[in-house]
Amino acid sequence: MAYCHILKGQILFENSGVPLYAQLKYKLLKEIEANYKPGDLLLPESKLIALYKVSRITVRKAMDELEREGIITKKQGKGTYVKEKKISYDANSIGSFTQRFREQNHSLKTITLEYEIIKTDHYVKDLLRCDTLLCIKRFRVLDDVPFTIMQNYMDYEKVPDLQEKFKEQSLYSFLKKEYGIEFYGVVETIEAKGATKQEAKQLDIKEDFPLFSLRRLSSAKDGKLVEYSDIVIKSDMYKHQITLSRGK
Repeated sequence: MAYCHILKGQILFENSGVPLYAQLKYKLLKEIEANYKPGDLLLPESKLIALYKVSRITVRKAMDELEREGIITKKQGKGTYVKEKKISYDANSIGSFTQRFREQNHSLKTITLEYEIIKTDHYVKDLLRCDTLLCIKRFRVLDDVPFTIMQNYMDYEKVPDLQEKFKEQSLYSFLKKEYGIEFYGVVETIEAKGATKQEAKQLDIKEDFPLFSLRRLSSAKDGKLVEYSDIVIKSDMYKHQITLSRGK
């Protein structure tokens, strides 16, 4: 079995005031950040014990801390691997995925797959109270890894010729600049689901792989509903953060 990188052994100081497992955890974390990528296999316990001249208990405690923080994952009978980083999305303020992830220094690429004009009966038409829908079907790659599939629905009459004009990564920024549409209120519903055969193919995962299903209904300043999003996201790459406070 091949390992990505041989760790450089360094002396850990017993009298430094910092527990040995915490020192080891820090050294392993820095090594992972500098030399590893998601999916790489780490050295086994026995090699770490010999390399750093520490006990098995110290190694296990350091590794347990890294696993608890989502840095590594242990697979029974196979070893310990670097885990894909989860992206944190703060649900307490309104903004696009593109803006949020770029603020976290991630590379996000959006690929528009299809525009569909819907004139037949559709549940989103009832939500937005319109006669014709425009649906934008998009696919996103985060740090070169397939990440999410998105479908954005809008009243076609409010965004004329969007399919010819839209060439940017952020849909929400484009809507504000081109059509004066800005979101002031959002209702989000999140559920767990298994990937369908088509979703699995697009996201390069196995069928029934756990996904987040996120549905967003957005309203303008006057309270009128202007957009509906149907989004599926790989669960191992994403966490949804909500802050609650006690009302006055």
